[in-house]
Amino acid sequence: MLNKDELQDLFFIQHQLTDLLLNDSGLRSFAEVLNKNLSADVYIFDRFQDDLIYADQKIKKDKQFDDYLSKRELKRKDSAFKCCRNEIFEYQYQWQQEDYTELQLELGREEKVGVLTVSNYQELNEYEYRILIIVAQSLALKLHQNKLVSELAQKCSSELIEDILNNRIDDKSELIQRGQLANWDLDLNYQLYLFSIKPEKNIQTEDAYYFYEIKERVMQRLHSLLQNEISRKYILFSYKKDIVLLINYNSESRISEADIDLIQEELIEKINKFYFNIGAGSFITEVTQIADSYQQASYVLDFLEATERKNVVYNYSQLGIMRLLWQINQEELKEFTTEYLAKLIKYDKGNSTEWLDTLGVYLEEGGSIQQAAKRLFIHPNTMSYRVKRIKEILGIDLQEQEVQLNLLAAYKICRYILEDDLDL
Repeated sequence: MLNKDELQDLFFIQHQLTDLLLNDSGLRSFAEVLNKNLSADVYIFDRFQDDLIYADQKIKKDKQFDDYLSKRELKRKDSAFKCCRNEIFEYQYQWQQEDYTELQLELGREEKVGVLTVSNYQELNEYEYRILIIVAQSLALKLHQNKLVSELAQKCSSELIEDILNNRIDDKSELIQRGQLANWDLDLNYQLYLFSIKPEKNIQTEDAYYFYEIKERVMQRLHSLLQNEISRKYILFSYKKDIVLLINYNSESRISEADIDLIQEELIEKINKFYFNIGAGSFITEVTQIADSYQQASYVLDFLEATERKNVVYNYSQLGIMRLLWQINQEELKEFTTEYLAKLIKYDKGNSTEWLDTLGVYLEEGGSIQQAAKRLFIHPNTMSYRVKRIKEILGIDLQEQEVQLNLLAAYKICRYILEDDLDL
């Protein structure tokens, strides 16, 4: 049982925490209450326990701490204290052949918003456990408050996102002003990246919520990397099934490929069972260019999906002639492709061959029999025979440069834009 002085102290601490909430204090202020009363180290995980959303300065400066978190092995988990529908657990981990203990307490009852962790502590008494619970309850309120503010900002930005990406407003000053309400600085230069998240295997319909959780984890991971590792101004939001990221660089020549490579590596390492393609649009020097850059990045993702590539970072400028072809009306593309490839496509369908792809590889290799055969894992004589038959089927001379150019364009349209959308 607590004595009168301890109850009075708990009341005072509760009052102090309430003031912190009302004053919208940061997580550090709440952690300092524990530092002062428990003489322990404090850090807070996100609800997935993947990322730290707060750590004491001493912990942040410890270069081995990340290694400890990623490589420690759980040896036991025991209930340490129960009170007021809250339960504190003691975890024992082993790392580098030494034992470490932590106290952990989930933040939030109906909805978990984080995990409070205390380490380097002396054995606690009931009074100190109750301090831990009181601080945890206030932290849960603080994190929930942060979430509501974030959701409100997202709500304010939703209409703005639609207006920007669909190029509905030409007035640059209006967009910049509206961006301020969403806490975005739209008066800066940005490089736009579009992230596609795909499962390695198909996710069933009932797992749609799981995909939503994964997407949220990706967003949190991106926020953490951009704030703690890359340290650049940025804008990040979810749009449809993808994630849009704008990173601030003073000029196009100052873009650091290492930034996006770091992001790609982290996502692949930390998020299992999914792969990530990243499309980069053109550099943005004013807010009205975001729509075009976003569309370009969308073309890149379509191309990567059509070519069945995984975990690739690809720039719009790398698309070459595809940059032009995607701008043309699809009916015109169908007409052009049919004119050049209809006979070969019909032949493949009637004879269960794949000579359209043989032609594509041959053209992409600049008409080299040897290189094309190498890519297709066939003998050069077999390749020569196929090329001869393709010439006969199409009734063309493959040595003419203009014919090669037109056929290559038709092949790329067929494979990467129209795909199976040809009624032959």
